[in-house]
Amino acid sequence: MDLRSELLKSIWYGFTALDLEKSGKVSKSQLKVLSHNLCTVLSIPHDPVALEEHFRDDDDGPVSSQGYMPYLNKYILDKVVEGSFNKENVDELCWTLTAKKNYQPDRSSSSVLPDRDAFRLWCLFNFLSEDKYPLVMVPDEVEYLLKKICMAMSIEFNCVELDDFSQDSGQQSGITVWVFLEMMNSGKVTRAIDKSIITMAIEEVYREIVGDVLKE
Repeated sequence: MDLRSELLKSIWYGFTALDLEKSGKVSKSQLKVLSHNLCTVLSIPHDPVALEEHFRDDDDGPVSSQGYMPYLNKYILDKVVEGSFNKENVDELCWTLTAKKNYQPDRSSSSVLPDRDAFRLWCLFNFLSEDKYPLVMVPDEVEYLLKKICMAMSIEFNCVELDDFSQDSGQQSGITVWVFLEMMNSGKVTRAIDKSIITMAIEEVYREIVGDVLKE
């Protein structure tokens, strides 16, 4: 696993969640908070002076995704020491930011998964997603993940359900994590199985796919 690539996937969600107008730009004050929080969870010293220098107010519009990437790489990711931090803390920070904006399931539905399960699925999705932005997972990978989860629950996965969902969502080339979570919350895959069994299955697959790789 390329640690930087995996970190960038999570951070991308955090950045885009702060891009309220979907313009590719985030306010400097929000970038300061995001950067400080990232430094904290990555266990590296935060340099607020460097951030001010990088984002000087000028006519070139530096406070953008293009402007943040050089700062993120030079002042944060280049200083990351593998093994000195818990990646799950980074994921939780970015999930919290993005879920507030993008994850709003119907809480009245009996099939909606607990937030912790949704977070684990988000992590699994990111790990298996194509390394291109915006992040999507191709149908083969979605099928692989769903089969793993179904196997952990001792049930058989029906591929037809995935095909139907992909077509309904117009996402034949790949689905976003929000469509994937919507599918999981629909109950079509889990088929009224007890939530505690679903939680154990998701945790088992998370530990196998994400946990073991993080340990390495």
